[in-house]
Amino acid sequence: MMRFQLRYILLIQVLFWYSIMVSGQILNPATWSYQVSKDEVHKGDVVELIFRIELDDTWYIYSNDFDAEIGPTPTEINFEPHQSYELVGELIPLNTKEKYDNILDATYRYMDKKAVFKQKVKILGEHPLIKGDYTYLVCSIADGKCIPGDGEFEFTGLTVLPK
Repeated sequence: MMRFQLRYILLIQVLFWYSIMVSGQILNPATWSYQVSKDEVHKGDVVELIFRIELDDTWYIYSNDFDAEIGPTPTEINFEPHQSYELVGELIPLNTKEKYDNILDATYRYMDKKAVFKQKVKILGEHPLIKGDYTYLVCSIADGKCIPGDGEFEFTGLTVLPK
């Protein structure tokens, strides 16, 4: 009976350590952060929302400014509509690079090391609620591995001053 209990305890310990090792192998080569170009604004002002993505050394992220029909999944940033703001123009990627893919017979855009997207918004209310979600695809030049990712964002700390 004692022998059975020891084996049971040992099995549980092995499974516990194995689960820790497996969860430690989850890749997350893209780290997202967000900021607003100005902390204090007036109603009617236009500000830039800045999305920054830090990428691990051998990784790149697809931009949003190419046709999704060609194959790679472009980065997509979605804003939840709210009466306290309105989007001004399109989401702009900065410092993209182009690559032609022979297999797809198409050109796509990407960013490596650091990626930045900017979106202008007009502030319409005193307590702007600017939030949403994003999806993206990162790939490694080292081994060709690609990983989809997603997340949510919310811009806080924006003070609307009286006119």
